[in-house]
Amino acid sequence: RLAFVYRGDIWTADAAGGNATPLTQNVESDAYPLFSPDGRWIAFSSKRTGSWDLFAVPAEGGTPRQLTWHSGTEVPTGWSPDGRSLLFAGRRESVHYGIFSVDVETLRTGLLCEDYAPLHDPSYSPSGDRVVYGRYGFPWIRPRYKGSAAEQIWILNTQSHERAPLTHDEFQHLWTTFLPDGKHLLTVTVSEPTPSVSPLDHVIPRIVDSPERTPNLWEFDLEGHGHPLTRFVGGSVRFPSVAVRSGEIAFEYDRDLWMLKPGAAGPVKIPLYVAGDDKQPARRREKLTSGVTEAEPSRDGKRIAFGLHGDLWTIPVEKPKGVAGRSAEFARRLTDWAGDDSDFVWAHDGRQLFFTSDRDFNQRLYALNLETREVRPLWQRDEDVTLPGVSPDGKQLGFWVSGPEGGLYVMPLDTGIPRRVVKLPGVQNHGLGGGRFVWSPDLRWIAYEARGDRLTQNIWVVPAEGGNPVNVTRLYAQHGNPAWSPDGKYLLFSSDRDGRGLYALPLKWEEVRTADTDLKYEKPEGPVTVEIDFKDIHRRIRKVTSQFPQEDLTVAPDGTIYFLSEGDLWSVAWDGKEPKRGTSGGGKTQLRVTPDGKKGFFVQNGDLYTLSMDSKSPERVSFTADWDRDVRAERKAAFMQFWRSYHRAFYDANFHGRDWEAIRGRYEPLLGAVETSDEFATLLGMMVGELESSHSEVKAAPGVPA
Repeated sequence: RLAFVYRGDIWTADAAGGNATPLTQNVESDAYPLFSPDGRWIAFSSKRTGSWDLFAVPAEGGTPRQLTWHSGTEVPTGWSPDGRSLLFAGRRESVHYGIFSVDVETLRTGLLCEDYAPLHDPSYSPSGDRVVYGRYGFPWIRPRYKGSAAEQIWILNTQSHERAPLTHDEFQHLWTTFLPDGKHLLTVTVSEPTPSVSPLDHVIPRIVDSPERTPNLWEFDLEGHGHPLTRFVGGSVRFPSVAVRSGEIAFEYDRDLWMLKPGAAGPVKIPLYVAGDDKQPARRREKLTSGVTEAEPSRDGKRIAFGLHGDLWTIPVEKPKGVAGRSAEFARRLTDWAGDDSDFVWAHDGRQLFFTSDRDFNQRLYALNLETREVRPLWQRDEDVTLPGVSPDGKQLGFWVSGPEGGLYVMPLDTGIPRRVVKLPGVQNHGLGGGRFVWSPDLRWIAYEARGDRLTQNIWVVPAEGGNPVNVTRLYAQHGNPAWSPDGKYLLFSSDRDGRGLYALPLKWEEVRTADTDLKYEKPEGPVTVEIDFKDIHRRIRKVTSQFPQEDLTVAPDGTIYFLSEGDLWSVAWDGKEPKRGTSGGGKTQLRVTPDGKKGFFVQNGDLYTLSMDSKSPERVSFTADWDRDVRAERKAAFMQFWRSYHRAFYDANFHGRDWEAIRGRYEPLLGAVETSDEFATLLGMMVGELESSHSEVKAAPGVPA
C-alpha cells in the first residue's frame, strides 16, 4: 500500500497504482504520512489543532488520535521497529534542537539527543540500536545547495548515545533512512555542484543539467561510500520512503509518484487516479469594515476612494441620517480583479480614477469610469508602471515606467500619448529608481526623488516638457517628500543631510538672513511664475525644523506645512518654530489634504479617518464592504505576483544561470492541485528554490485554509 498527500489530505492506494481513497478529510493541512511496521497504522502530521502535531489513524480509516500537543513543528519521520514509538526532530523547552521519541500508547515523550545545530528526519535502523539523521542543512526546497551548512548524515548509537558524522562533502543529504538490511542507507544527494553565483569577471552560462547535478536517490554503506540508484536529469527526487520488508522505494519526482524495486533496471511511474471534491467554497465571502491599505479623497472632500483586499472602493464621507445613511454605509465596489488594483488617483472632474493593475500580467495603467465602472487601458506596453499622479491643472498624468526605456513619463489626458521627461532605466519599485514627483505651481517644472545606491536619494528638478534634470540636493544622504510652496519660491523636503528634519530650498537667493528675520508666509494674489537659479543651488538649503517628515509632506495654501511623523499628523508654521503634534496614537499613513487646505484624511490601522485641519479632531469614516473572491483565481494571481516580483527585481539578471520563464511553466500547472495555504507556500518555495538563492523561503499565510 501507498500513503500520500493530495490537496491537504492523506490518501491511500495500492502500491502498483490505481484508484486512491481519502484517509483524512480536514480543512486544515494533513501531511507526512508514515506506515507503522505492521501496516495497521499511519502516523501523520496535521495543523488541525493550530500547529503541526503528530497523529495516528488506522490504515483502513477511522478517527485520528492525537499524539503530541506543542506549539512547534513536529513531523513523524520514523517508527521504532516494534511499532511502539515514533521519532521526530524539533525544538521544545531547550534552546537546542533535539531528536525525540513519543510512545504511541502512553504519549510519553523522551529526548534521544540534542544539538545546537538543526536536526532533521531521524529514523531507526531495523534493529533499533541506531538512529540516522541529518545535521545542519538548508530547507529541502534547495537540494542543490553546496557549502558548509549543507545537511550531513549522522548516526546515533541508542545504547551508548555516541554519535558521529558519516559524510563531509558539503552536499545536501536529504531524507536519509536505513535500508532493510541495516547495512546501507538511502538518501537524496548529488555528486557534482550546480553553478549558481557568477564570478566577478564573467556571467555563468545557462545551466546544462546532468544526472550528477540532479538530486537523485543514492545508496550509502556505513563507511560513507555511495552510488546513485536513479539518474533523473533536472528537478529533484523528493520524500523517498522505504518498505521495511520488501525494500521497495516510493518517491516523488516532478509531479508524479515513482517506485524503485530492488534489482530493477530503473524506477517506474505509479499511475494514480483521484476523485475528490472541494473541501471549501469556490468563492470566499467576507463582510469587511476595516483593512484599508490606501485612500484618496476627491478634490472636494465629499467622497473617498480606498483600496481593500486588492480592489478599489468608494464611500461618501458625510452620510445622511436615517435609512439613507444606513444605505450610504455600504461601500461601492469599483473593481473586481483577483490580483492587485492599487496606486490610484482621482481625475479632477471626479468622474474617473487612474490606477495600476496586474490584470494583464505586468503592472499597467488604467482609467476607471466611476459611473459605468468601465476600465480602459492607458498603457499597453510590457514595462511596469508605478506611482501615477495628476498635474495641478488636471490635464496631465505622470507616472514612472520600469525597464530599458524606463523613467518618468507624462501623458496629456486629451491625446493619451505619453512622452518621457526623465530618462531613468531600470526597476522603479522595491525602493529603487524614482519616487514621489510633484509639478511646480506654474506647471513648468517637476521635482522628483531618485535613488542612487542603497544609502543615497536626492531631489532632482527637470523642465516639465523634458530636458536635463538637475540634482538640487547634491549630497550623499537621504532626501525625499519634495513639495513646492504655493508661492513658487521654495522647494521643501525631508532629509538627514544635517540631522533628520524638514528642509527648505530657496529657488533664488534670499535677500535677508533668515536667522535674523521673522519669516512669514505671504499668500500669492495672482498667477505664480517659478524662477529657479540653479547656480550653487544646493548651498542655499536650510533646515526648517528637526521634526522629521516621514511621509506625505504637504503645504497648504496658507503656508502651513503638514506631514506625518512618528505615526501622527504634525504641522509647522513657515518659520519652522514650534512644530505641533495634531493627533496621537500613531499608526497613521496616507495623509491627504484637500486643495483648499481645510480637510484632511488618513488611514490608521486599516480604518479611514477625516478631520478639519483647524480642529484636528479626527472622525472615523465608517463603511461596510461586501467582498467576495474566486479562491483559485486569487491563488493564481498571487502565484503570478510572486513569480513576477522575482522576474522584475531578482538581484541577478542571469537568474543564476536558470531559465526563470521555463521554471514558471513547470510549476504553474500544479496550481490545480493546491488546496491549502501550506501547499501553496510549498509550491512557491519549490519554484524559487530552483534559483538556489538564500533568504528566499516561503511560509504559509496565517488565517483561512485557502
